[in-house]
Amino acid sequence: MRNYIKNIAIHCKGDYDSINKMFEKRMLVPEYKSNYPYVVIGDDLYPKRLYDLEKPPYVLFYTGNIDLLKLESISLVGSRKPSIYAYEQTARYVDKLKKEYVIVSGLAKGIDTVAHTTALDFSTIAVLGCGIDVVYPLQNKALFEKMRQNHLILSEYPETVKPQKHFFPFRNRIIAALSDSIYVMSATLRSGTMTTVNAALSINRHVLCLPHRVDDPSGKGCNRLILEGADILTSVHDI
Repeated sequence: MRNYIKNIAIHCKGDYDSINKMFEKRMLVPEYKSNYPYVVIGDDLYPKRLYDLEKPPYVLFYTGNIDLLKLESISLVGSRKPSIYAYEQTARYVDKLKKEYVIVSGLAKGIDTVAHTTALDFSTIAVLGCGIDVVYPLQNKALFEKMRQNHLILSEYPETVKPQKHFFPFRNRIIAALSDSIYVMSATLRSGTMTTVNAALSINRHVLCLPHRVDDPSGKGCNRLILEGADILTSVHDI
C-alpha cells in the first residue's frame, strides 16, 4: 500500500486533491521511482500530530534525519520581510528554545531563515512548498545543504516540482500541525503567516505572538492576534 501511495503522489506531483481522488477510487498508476526516502500515512514514522489535520498529507518525502520527528518541537513563523526587531527577537527566542525543542519552520526568506540558521547547532526541520529537491528561495541554497546533511527537510511534493504560489499556504498546515505550540514573530494583516495561524487554531494548537509597534505594518497581524486572545511573548525568560 505504501508503494501505491508513493506512486500516486509522484503521478499527481503532490497535488492533494488529485491524490485523494485517485486513492479513494483505487485508480491504477504507473510505477515510479523516488530518489528520496518517504513516509506515508499509516507508517510508524508518520508524525502522529498530522492526523489532527482535515487533510493530512498522504506522503512526506524527506532528506536528512527522520528521527527528529520523534522529538518535541516548536514551530516558528513570520514575514518574509520582517523588521530588524523581529529578526533580533526571533534569534533570541530560538537560541533559548533550541536547547529543548526541535525548531520547525518553512525555509523561506525572513523569519524562517533566521529560525533555521540560529538552530543549526542543535536541531531544525524545514517543510517545503515545492519538490523535495528544489531549493527555494535560491539564496538559501547553503542553508538547504546544511539542513539536508544534519537536520531534516520535508515535503509532500516529489522531486522536480517547482514552487507555486498556492503551495505555500497549503504547506503551512503541516508547519502548524507538527508542534503543540506555534510562535508568530511577525505578520501583516494579510499574509501566509496568518494562514498558518488559522490552521493552528483549527486544530487547537497554542499560538503565541511577539508584540510590535502599532505603526509597524509587518507586525500588525501579531498585534491583532494578541487582541483576539493569542498569548503574548514578553520575555525569553518566561518560556
